[in-house]
Amino acid sequence: MKLEFNYYMPTRIIFGAGELNILSTTPYLPGKKALVVISSGNSMKKYGYLDRVRRYLKENGIQTVLFDKILPNPISEHVAEGAKMAKDNNCDFVIGLGGGSSIDSAKSIAIMAKNPGEYWDYISEGSGKGKEVKKGALPIVAIPTTAGTGTETDPWTVITKTETNEKIGFGGDYSLPSLAIVDPELMLSIPPDFTAYQGMDAFFHSAEGYLSIKNQPASDMYALEAVSLITKYLPIAVCEGKNLEARSAVAWASTESGIVESLSSCVSHHSMQHALI
Repeated sequence: MKLEFNYYMPTRIIFGAGELNILSTTPYLPGKKALVVISSGNSMKKYGYLDRVRRYLKENGIQTVLFDKILPNPISEHVAEGAKMAKDNNCDFVIGLGGGSSIDSAKSIAIMAKNPGEYWDYISEGSGKGKEVKKGALPIVAIPTTAGTGTETDPWTVITKTETNEKIGFGGDYSLPSLAIVDPELMLSIPPDFTAYQGMDAFFHSAEGYLSIKNQPASDMYALEAVSLITKYLPIAVCEGKNLEARSAVAWASTESGIVESLSSCVSHHSMQHALI
């Protein structure tokens, strides 16, 4: 067996039920003023997650600015608007709170808050210009409230260009979150259908990473455990939404799937899926 790989995984992961509270005391926040990015829906406000995050951050001496326009399929116009808000308010890091759309958008906003031009200038596929991201990104903190994308532990962000209907993934070492806080209690309110859809997203991220020619020993290790956990616990989480053990297992599998995407890659199925949506 030939062992040859590149392992880079800089995200600090704080995982566990109730760990959202650690925002009030953690020394690992990468700045003093955060742009908090959430979706245009009302779930973050309805369930009190946004209020809690802002309250805990205030207790930790962190100022916050809210950007709450993200769509289920995030668009480049909102990336530009969020980046302008971050710059205008002198934010020194970005927090993505919510599902994959919010955290992906937080990554893209963090990139454009540091780099000139338009977002699609830096996209290397489709109608993008493939310019180099020379100035990196603002530090990113990911707080997922769903279990599926694994975006809290991968560098990728998927944004849509509305003029051409292109939906393209993008990212680099600069867009890996510096901190991920994964609290399964935030996932207890997810309805059964979305629990299933999101869980299968994590399943395929891991399965594809295992099958990819870019796989490596570490990605295989995480992928196999994620697939095993999802197979065992996702049906329970779907049928018993308040079962914290099942929610925790699926949440960890999702986080693992992000690590798999960082160390390996997806295969053609994901690009096909983007084209079909």
